[in-house]
Amino acid sequence: MSDYQGPPAPDADGMKEHLDDGALLLRSVRHTLAELLRSASAGQGGALREVGGKQSELESALKRVFDAEQKYHDWNAKHSGHAGPGEIDLDAVRDQIGCRLARIRECCAPE
Repeated sequence: MSDYQGPPAPDADGMKEHLDDGALLLRSVRHTLAELLRSASAGQGGALREVGGKQSELESALKRVFDAEQKYHDWNAKHSGHAGPGEIDLDAVRDQIGCRLARIRECCAPE
């Protein structure tokens, strides 16, 4: 059963586009906030009042990007068969341990 709730999961291109859109939004809000801070530093008092609202937009955009990125990683892990971030791929660990044990046995075997 899938943890994904809502409309059907998009394909890889749809997930990448979703992530790209979030990153574009983040860059746009960050740029606007930087412009407002420059205006405030130049003594334009009206710009300073807008900074709080833009900061909230930036935080919201950042959250959306992180959420989209997490959904992309979850989707990619589910469809590629690889463990996602923070998950342990037990098959890969077993293979690594097996290879290391084989090397130890080989070097320690009596001749």
